[in-house]
Amino acid sequence: MRKTELQINLKSIKDNLSLIKKYTSSDIQAVVKAGAYGLAINEVYHELSKDVESFAVITIDEARALRQLTDKPILLLQGVHETKDYSNIEDLNLDFVVHSRWQLDGIDQHNLSNSRIWLKIETGMNRFGLKEEDFVDIYKTMNKERFAEVILMSHLACSSQKNNAMNKKQIEVFKKITKNMPERKSLCNTGAVFNFPEAHFDIVRPGIGLYGGKYLELGIKPTTKLRSKIISIKDIRKGDSVGYDMSWTSVHDTKIAVIGIGYADGFPYFSDPIDVRINGKVFKTAGRINMDAITIDLDRDESIKIGDWVELWGFNTDLTSFSSEFKNISYRLLTNISGRVDKNYLE
Repeated sequence: MRKTELQINLKSIKDNLSLIKKYTSSDIQAVVKAGAYGLAINEVYHELSKDVESFAVITIDEARALRQLTDKPILLLQGVHETKDYSNIEDLNLDFVVHSRWQLDGIDQHNLSNSRIWLKIETGMNRFGLKEEDFVDIYKTMNKERFAEVILMSHLACSSQKNNAMNKKQIEVFKKITKNMPERKSLCNTGAVFNFPEAHFDIVRPGIGLYGGKYLELGIKPTTKLRSKIISIKDIRKGDSVGYDMSWTSVHDTKIAVIGIGYADGFPYFSDPIDVRINGKVFKTAGRINMDAITIDLDRDESIKIGDWVELWGFNTDLTSFSSEFKNISYRLLTNISGRVDKNYLE
């Protein structure tokens, strides 16, 4: 049986939520989109449910799976992608975002009295959000009594960059537009929870911080370890090449180990050597990553055996720094892990 696994420390997820709670008195909406950032909603949910006000996802399918686990509010962060989706919102009692006028087409045909509508305001990110004039018009003319609650929201573009002037600008725009409006408000993702307490408002929406992908310098704990067992070891001579296109050539007699993980498993592509750990020792890869395999220069180490685990990243790895080696981001490392990789949950 192929042995490649992502270990997930559930206690660290719970600890990360506890840390975030220390930074805010606002209600917490846990963002569990993309299968809880690749870690699986059905497993992660249990670590979060007690201490969060609600959950947020992207797709109807994610919401349907989560609704089987909880009666708490579930927000569709992009709202409907087609107006016929309101039937699912009605059936599943989902909350939904409105970021564009067209999303209101046909809404009157559905009973959404159990749903909260989140009006998303454009404050400078220029992705999703109602322009001020559209928001004000919708806010003034809509029948707010049709919904369980109306919530006002936006999203910061640079929240991880504390000194970026764009944050202050967006916060001020949001405050100006929503001034004297009594509805609850939401603006902050993980970075903003840590960096902008003045903008916490009523509900904060942490995501990546829950899963240990960022902000380790503030106390967030890594939650994952990716590892794979050695399935081949062979001796090669000085001058022998390894891998496709002879991409690596040995400068001395050595041993080459092979592990059964590649870019089809979601590990990022690389051609230059990267560090891996075997039994606490650091080794370099030899040649570029393949679809299903990675080769490692054991440098004549006789202690390494078939079946030993190779750690690609671990519970002490800063995924932000690690991902930068591949010109990548921690979000992609977590969400790209494919279904071929077993998930092993640790309490």
